Amino acid sequence: MRNLRQGTMKAVLVAALLCLGMAAGSSPAAAADRTAALDELIKAAKAEGGTLIAHSILEDVRARQAVLAAMKKMYGIDVKWEYVDFPNQNRFAARLMKEAKAGRQPSTDVFNGTQSTIPRLLKANMLAEVKNWRDLYPRLPEDAIVPGGGAIPEHTRIGGFAYNTRLVPKDKVPQKLDDLLDPFWKGKLASTTYAAVWDRASVSEQGTFDAEKAARIRTLLSALVQKGHIVGLIGCGDENRIASGEFVGLAMMCSANNVWKGAAKGAPLEMAYIEETSNLSHSYMGLLKQAKYPNTAKLFMVFMQTPEGQALNRKWETADTSYYPENTMYKVAKDLRDRGVAPPYISIPTYMKVKPEVEKWKSEYKKILVGQKK
Repeated sequence: MRNLRQGTMKAVLVAALLCLGMAAGSSPAAAADRTAALDELIKAAKAEGGTLIAHSILEDVRARQAVLAAMKKMYGIDVKWEYVDFPNQNRFAARLMKEAKAGRQPSTDVFNGTQSTIPRLLKANMLAEVKNWRDLYPRLPEDAIVPGGGAIPEHTRIGGFAYNTRLVPKDKVPQKLDDLLDPFWKGKLASTTYAAVWDRASVSEQGTFDAEKAARIRTLLSALVQKGHIVGLIGCGDENRIASGEFVGLAMMCSANNVWKGAAKGAPLEMAYIEETSNLSHSYMGLLKQAKYPNTAKLFMVFMQTPEGQALNRKWETADTSYYPENTMYKVAKDLRDRGVAPPYISIPTYMKVKPEVEKWKSEYKKILVGQKK
């Protein structure tokens, strides 16, 4: 099986970026199509006063303003966004659970998290039960809805090796994990404190865990640290430290959109998709059970599924989901499937089947990595 290569995906991304200036109304699906359930939700949101309390998702204030303008045009509702600035989702999830335990109003109505943090809120019984997403937006696939209904995808993530294109020759771009043992990488690599991507590399799409593969990864990580190839720890949002040349590569980057966003601004960044580790997952929007304005929050979550919402996410965050044919990630995933090298898709139900094993090995990997200087 061929290794995952970046060229076709980069071409797809460039094509998508060239289309960002197009009017959202040109999208193939008529997002303004109404259902009876959606009309009722709009009325309920108006009755709440139209306030959205949400963190993350869209960091730029101009992006949030664009979303609110689009929601007004689509739904005829004026929404005020109370932005919650708490970018670290793990710490925020912990804070929300403390608030719930203390009987306090949650700090956000919509939580933006991944398959590692959304299950924490599910286990704590903090996400709302929603049964009518497809009545509100029939285009949303059934399998996109997290069991229980409290969370739906915001964008699709594909992890990989991020690198500086000015400092890494083409013949040194890793195609397999052992390529990272090349002496070229000595003193040049960073990883993350949370072992991003490494932890899920041994999970199959069917929900099985390959312990032998996990052990091989542990051996590799130990070698990368002992040989002085991995010499720093950064976050998946620190792609600027790769672009600046502080490190020439990050093993591994949580999601390609971090790199794509920087590359779209001219940064010398690219991703290599190593078949042994890359996988598809989602970033989710979760509706808090004790949300202050649940109907407005739910309407926002519906809007973000529409072609208009996805186009704005793509424009400002270089991110969309793999569920809709007009989206960049749909084309990326299709390209990989067509070449027979599709990475496994790790859904929340899949992740939950093997979570104990994932956490066990993640702990092992973190022990190896945390001795590195930040």
